[in-house]
Amino acid sequence: MLSIVLAFVVVAQSDPSPASPPPPEDPAGEEPAAAAAVEAPALAPATLDPAMQAAIEELVNKKLEERLQERKAAGFFDDAPLPVSLSWRGDFFTKLLIRNNQSGGCVSYGNPAPEGDNFSGDNGICSELGLTVTGRVSDRVEVGARIQTRFGAQWADWFENGDERDLADGSGESLGQNHAAYLQLRGLYLRIAPPIPTVTSIHFGASDLSMFNAWTIGKSRYTERDNGRGIFVDGGFGDPLTYTLARVALPKLFAGPGYTTGIADPIIENPFWQRDAAWAYKLKSSWDWFSVEQVTSYVVDEEADLDDPDAIGSTNAIDARDGAVVTNARYQNANATLEVRSNFVDWLGLKALGAYSYSKTDDRLVFNSVSGAQGFTPVPMGEHQGYAAVARLELFDPADIDVDVALEYFNIGRDWVSVFGARREQDLLLTDGFVDGQVATLNVANEFQDFTEPFYEPIIGWHGGTALVTWSPGALELSGEGTLIEYNTDTGEDSLDTAKVYPDFLYTDGMTDTELFTFANTNDRGRDPRSVYHEFQNRRTVIGVANGAYTLDVWRSITFRLKHKTIYDTDLRNPRITDDDDYAGLLLFNKFSVEAPVTDELSAAVGGQVDTWFEQHRSGEVIAGVADFPDYNTVRTKVFSDLRYTFGGVSLWYHIEYLWKDLDATDNRLDQRNQNIIRSIAMVSASF
Repeated sequence: MLSIVLAFVVVAQSDPSPASPPPPEDPAGEEPAAAAAVEAPALAPATLDPAMQAAIEELVNKKLEERLQERKAAGFFDDAPLPVSLSWRGDFFTKLLIRNNQSGGCVSYGNPAPEGDNFSGDNGICSELGLTVTGRVSDRVEVGARIQTRFGAQWADWFENGDERDLADGSGESLGQNHAAYLQLRGLYLRIAPPIPTVTSIHFGASDLSMFNAWTIGKSRYTERDNGRGIFVDGGFGDPLTYTLARVALPKLFAGPGYTTGIADPIIENPFWQRDAAWAYKLKSSWDWFSVEQVTSYVVDEEADLDDPDAIGSTNAIDARDGAVVTNARYQNANATLEVRSNFVDWLGLKALGAYSYSKTDDRLVFNSVSGAQGFTPVPMGEHQGYAAVARLELFDPADIDVDVALEYFNIGRDWVSVFGARREQDLLLTDGFVDGQVATLNVANEFQDFTEPFYEPIIGWHGGTALVTWSPGALELSGEGTLIEYNTDTGEDSLDTAKVYPDFLYTDGMTDTELFTFANTNDRGRDPRSVYHEFQNRRTVIGVANGAYTLDVWRSITFRLKHKTIYDTDLRNPRITDDDDYAGLLLFNKFSVEAPVTDELSAAVGGQVDTWFEQHRSGEVIAGVADFPDYNTVRTKVFSDLRYTFGGVSLWYHIEYLWKDLDATDNRLDQRNQNIIRSIAMVSASF
């Protein structure tokens, strides 16, 4: 390219006079008379002196060689230009919550810790700004980060400067940093593609951890999408084998016994959490019709050995110091999965997963939250080995009659533990379940979310199967599900040690009312979704679901949706007691809605829900061998409306609902009569 440019310059200098423009064409297509009579003399082609031509080529080749050597020294083996760039992206987000109560905040369900928080509640307006910067140093090096305002700065916090005081006052120094909208550095990463055989990339820093699976190291939920940080090496040997190696820093506040890796553990004097980590690898082989993936993770939480004289707080005054501190494993959790998939036949899909888990707590370094914190801990105490297996077969309209069939078998052992598995936003089973989604950990995250968001439940101990049939003839779509669940957590004639070993999360009985959820259960909203262990249990569950949707081709199209779910849940509990403690729940859920686009920018939906629960011997206690378990009859209705508006890069969503609940118990002290709630949420966002 440089030689062509130089040649053009030389030619231009050899003939500085511009060429005359060609004469205009005659409309009739004939030559002008003057042009026909006299022919213009032709210009002689420009030529270069051979010596000058050789000098130019030598100069160009020298420059090219120097550039090539520079690229080779930098590890680049092609002569493409360096794609250096710096780009910014912004995200504006505002949320409004209104409810007929006196709470104030910007999220319905906040921090469930006993200390609580000062940013959750049902009445508030908050805005956030996110700035994402991406810098491409070269075609093999990229750096990025996200700068985000802290959550919780309400519109009413006019003078909030983030200096926290014990009591709220008018000075603006009252609510703390999270109300001052300070910018916080998040999502910092560096990714390179080094010239190392088999290595595709090395990633340093923030990640959403989506490269593994929900059973080992799960993908972070959206609000924590770049809080995970680690070192990740990706590579492979072509399609036959790819690999990922990782070392991920443990979150100090949830991935361990008692929801901590030592912070605030009553037994730990000086917690050592900076080195706590999860180590993992993934191997995957893929062919056109078959793939196999193996993932293994190992979580280790270390603490200093107080018998070492170099440890902070050590009372060992006998042994000599050597400048190094020995550590002991406070907690260990290993998980391994093997998953195979096949689509050898177009209409047939096969998937199977087998998994193993190992969990061990050190009693010297772990406070027993089972006995000392009312059973609120995401791992059982002691040493446990568990298993899990899930197999799914899918038939994609094999008879060409618009009918799809899916069959699934699941078997998750009583002692399966995955403290770093997916906590939400990854539904692992085919069934509709009791609530909205199912995950394979006790470490479920049903907090930092709004009342419109789905709830998740653990599937630990579930053993059964699901059949799902879908029929889609044109504008009509119908589906039906049948699920049977037995429980590996059943105790038979014996009892389970929920006093010292297995966490029961205090609230163990009844259907969970996610519409009126409170972590303290002050409104008796039923079983905690995390409660999978019971002292006495002999349980069976049958779930049936029917869904229907029909799109009417009138106006801009109108879609009608119906859903019905029946759950028949029984538990004989302690077989040594009479039938007075046996649970039988018939739970009926019915929901309908109509939705349609009003304009190209605006769509609307209205709907309602009617739920009735008949629960015999829902909850209670046994005193002196006598069971006292009252019956509960619950009716819950809801009407709602949704509006969505999108125009010119702006998105707006508004949801309002009226909720009425009536709970009538055989023990009148437990009644909750005529609860009336009006609540709404609005969100507006724009990217720039």
